[in-house]
Amino acid sequence: MDLGDLDLVDTVARETVLPLRLRFAPWCMPGAVARFAPLGVIASMQPPHTGYTRADRSDEWSRRLGDERASRAWRLRDLRDAGAVVALGSDWPIAHFDARTVLATARAPRGAASARAGLTGLQALEGCTSHAALAAGETSAAGRIAVGFRADLTALGVDPLDADADEVAEAPVRLTVTGGHVVHREV
Repeated sequence: MDLGDLDLVDTVARETVLPLRLRFAPWCMPGAVARFAPLGVIASMQPPHTGYTRADRSDEWSRRLGDERASRAWRLRDLRDAGAVVALGSDWPIAHFDARTVLATARAPRGAASARAGLTGLQALEGCTSHAALAAGETSAAGRIAVGFRADLTALGVDPLDADADEVAEAPVRLTVTGGHVVHREV
């Protein structure tokens, strides 16, 4: 993404009341990170994609992007530290849909992004819940546990805020509730 992309978003933002998001924003030009929050632009990112790259940047994605741009890959933490909303997802069916993988790779990026700081446990969880609901325009129905909300939730066998990223990725799923209905319960 270059600064021209955000110039276009700035123009559109003045003409809409819906939340604006940039999907598939794996890299940012210098100066772009600081513009997300003031413009109210949501960065929609898919951290499992970091697993398809290599730390030495010898993978196809990094080679095509070039070393300079690949060095700015998946700036999840930079965006959050700059006050931006970062919505997380898996990019299913391209990447695995498991939310545990999304949480884990947001906290401990892989491959070309492995030297970059990941999100905290809380930031990753917000990215998959309240920030994702904001990006989808569903803050009145989803993104948190509250009376009158859709009640889509998963309970893991570890605390996703404190457990190591690898533990979160492999955590047993104790309970899944969709639309207020229990669809899975570990017995």
